Amino acid sequence: MNMNQPATLEDRVAGILASLSDSSDVKSRYLKLSGGRLSACLLYIDGIVDTVSIQEHIIEPILQQPAPEEEGRFIPFLTESVIQVSDVEVVKDKDKVSGKLVDGSTIILFEGQADILAADTSKWEERSLTNPKGQRTIEGPDVGFTESRSGNVALIRKYIKNPSLHVETQTYGEFTSTSVSLIYLENMVDGDILNEIRGKLEQISLDSVIGSNYISEFLTKESKTIFPLVMNSDRPDVAAAEVLEGRVCIMVDGTPFTLIAPAVFLQFFQSSDDYYINSEATRLVRPMRFLLFWLSLYIPAFYVAFTTFHKGLLPVNLLVGFLAQRESVPFPTVFEVLLVFVLTEAIYEGSSRLPQTVVITISLFGAIVFGQASVEAQLVQPITLVIISTSFILSSIIPIAIMSYATRIIKLSLILIGALLGLYGIALFTLMLLVHLCYLRSFTVPYLAPVSPFTWQDMAKDVFFRNPIPDINKNIPSFHKEEPMEDSDKKENDS
Repeated sequence: MNMNQPATLEDRVAGILASLSDSSDVKSRYLKLSGGRLSACLLYIDGIVDTVSIQEHIIEPILQQPAPEEEGRFIPFLTESVIQVSDVEVVKDKDKVSGKLVDGSTIILFEGQADILAADTSKWEERSLTNPKGQRTIEGPDVGFTESRSGNVALIRKYIKNPSLHVETQTYGEFTSTSVSLIYLENMVDGDILNEIRGKLEQISLDSVIGSNYISEFLTKESKTIFPLVMNSDRPDVAAAEVLEGRVCIMVDGTPFTLIAPAVFLQFFQSSDDYYINSEATRLVRPMRFLLFWLSLYIPAFYVAFTTFHKGLLPVNLLVGFLAQRESVPFPTVFEVLLVFVLTEAIYEGSSRLPQTVVITISLFGAIVFGQASVEAQLVQPITLVIISTSFILSSIIPIAIMSYATRIIKLSLILIGALLGLYGIALFTLMLLVHLCYLRSFTVPYLAPVSPFTWQDMAKDVFFRNPIPDINKNIPSFHKEEPMEDSDKKENDS
């Protein structure tokens, strides 16, 4: 809808202010142009614009340059010869004016002119570059993403100086209008996967998008699983490496973590240090990481199952030691394990979010008071503390922290199953877990790829062992794609 010219400039300004609920941070500045024939008004939101730029590149040039005599040349004359801002747009739709204001533009209205100018003068408060918090490394770059989407995109471009690097930006959220960018290499990205991501993003109907998880949960809402189907990272080098492998990065304004899709299970066990340290020196690190991860899940469950149902399978000396400790503890083994497990997780959650000065106190209190005092008070067995502590330490080796949330749920489920059904229940749960992992798809890519379905080319280069980087760089990015089972069933029923 084209903007109808109100009777006066003041009426038009009042209409725009009313659309912003007459907010006190919306500032207006009236001007009398050279020659006295026209009046103008500037509108901007204080705190998100560069006021120096407004003064030097908009106000001063407009006041100094006389308006042309030709009526139809006034607006083009301003945009081409007067206003010294890189991005100036003529706005004809009045519904877009308030959107331009909240996006950091300065709105310029002229008496007697229906068109409105929007000059980009945005200057958002941003923190400087800091160390990455989610994925620390021994060697390699020590710079992490910030909350600025455009700055994060620039960090990826610093690593990939290639004209085929493509960035698509759209806004999502009815109230927040959050900018979200898709970043990919046109000559490497899989077209089907890219279209799958685009299609799901087009269906987003959220009132607000505050962080990357809002997008992540919407993209994967159809998959009912505790496992992350989208990887996140706050490291520009990791994001650039994933883009070079043909994946898509989803950068959300206001969050220092980028989303990476598609994501497979084995990807969450790859650390940046694997590529910054010689491959021969780290050859056994990754397989040890996988082994310790599975041990962290099953050690507490096996302990509960053996001491509850399968005592005859334990060595005699070990069984005697367990029984001797149990004589002084009034609670069953599963209760002890759950008590220590819950308190350990509580200490971890508290130390992750409390102020740094309080973290030391909480850690010392948990380690000394809870550990030693609970044993002396004969509330838990010493072996229970050893089992749960060992499991907690082993689970901390996961490089990508988002996988740890699924680990906790699986660990707790195995403890309960082991207490109810023993080793038979653990075996049944393991089978169900493997079936579930085989069932999952991340944007049509099997979650256990390249193990299932088995792809020797990928397995031999960078899965359980990392080959030398020259061999990995020769690998052409490719993804084995399969439809989710529910989609296949729908097609069979339709046919």
